[in-house]
Formats: sequence, C-alpha cells, structure tokens
Amino acid sequence: MFSIRFPDRLHLALLAALTQWALAGTAADNHGPTPFTTQTWKHLVGSLPRPSAVVFSTTDCVHCPAVIEGLADDFQHQPKAKRGKLVVVVMDDAAPATILGNAHFQKADRLYVFTGNEQALRYTVSPGWRGLTPFVALLSGKREVRFHTGPLPLEEQRQFLQGR
Repeated sequence: MFSIRFPDRLHLALLAALTQWALAGTAADNHGPTPFTTQTWKHLVGSLPRPSAVVFSTTDCVHCPAVIEGLADDFQHQPKAKRGKLVVVVMDDAAPATILGNAHFQKADRLYVFTGNEQALRYTVSPGWRGLTPFVALLSGKREVRFHTGPLPLEEQRQFLQGR
C-alpha cells in the first residue's frame, strides 16, 4: 500500500484549506454566524426587504429545521424582484462549526448567534417572548412585525408571502 506522509505544517495548512472549502457556500456570506446584540434587532427591522422572516432557533430545536427549510423554499419560489430574506438567529452558545454543520442553518440568507444576556435580547425582540422556539418574526410589506411561536400554519405562511 502506498501512503504519503505530509510534514506537520503542510498537513495543518491542507486541513485548514479543506475545512474552509467545505464551509464555503454557507449562510452569512461565507463568514459564519454574526453576533446578534440588542442593537441588531432594530437594524434588521429597519433594513430588511419585505416580506422577510427572522427565525429564532436553537441547535436542539425539533421543529426549527422544518420551519427554516419551508420558509427558505418559499422564498426561493418568489419572483426575484419580490424575494425577501430569511434570517436565522441561533440562541444557544454552540460552536460555529456545530452551527454551520446543520444543513438547515445554511439555507439562511443571514445567520446570527445570540451574544450577550439572552433575557435582554429576547426582551428587545418581543417583551412577552419566553424563549420558546421556533420563534418566528414575519416582517410584512406594511412595516409591521407579526410573531409566531412554533411551526407556522400553512395559510398564515401563504398570506405572509402574498403581503397580507
């Protein structure tokens, strides 16, 4: 059997290059998750195109993958001129490699991770939110934000995508 033994530096450089290549094409413009602070929410509400959705998730959330994938697929089927953005905010303190290893998180146009006091961050988003996931913020064309906890009913998702 034939084997090649790389010098340690070369081996590490090759491993780093392969890791970077494997993560290419993931969410958040290939830079990995961005910190989500108390100022981030106000910025997102003011800057995202409409309709857009922000899904607050955790790495162990049972319903989150289906919600994220369903919204991502629906946005992909929208006309490009009317296509909104899908933003995912991961609330637990998982390592970036763990987050990026979940295929459903890679479907997000932007990917954030909670940074700071979780209770203060939740209060900034919605004072009544108790931390249950998925917690979905639907940003409609009327500059309003509707919140929903759990999987979205199909009719509500259709109405949201139609701008109602």
